[in-house]
Amino acid sequence: MKDLRKYNSVARILIIEDDEEMRSLLEDILDEEGFETESVSNGSDGLQELTKESFDLVITDIRMPGLTGLDILPIIKRLQPDASVIVITAFGNEEVYRRSFEKGAAGYLEKQIHMDKLKTLVHEMVFPKEKMARG
Repeated sequence: MKDLRKYNSVARILIIEDDEEMRSLLEDILDEEGFETESVSNGSDGLQELTKESFDLVITDIRMPGLTGLDILPIIKRLQPDASVIVITAFGNEEVYRRSFEKGAAGYLEKQIHMDKLKTLVHEMVFPKEKMARG
């Protein structure tokens, strides 16, 4: 496990993903990277977590039963404006990509997710250069 304490605190990540296998895989990878993760299986539960706890980053699937990732994106940004959001989808196209960023996403990945790309994106979002320079 990498020691992220040199950045003053461990970054907290919320994973909102309805597919249990993908949710578990994301948790395992991010835990190995030294992040503190919480995960839920739908948008409603994700929003409940966001009202109770603070997160540095949210990773949300787009297509889920009930509230979709696109539905909750503006709410996430309203509840926690400083949290970055990465959207993931198996059903990506130019329209979904455009709408994700319009609604507040800072990153976008299509499934099959290349885990090295995910790790790089997460580190860039959680520890932007200006944060690292101050840390």
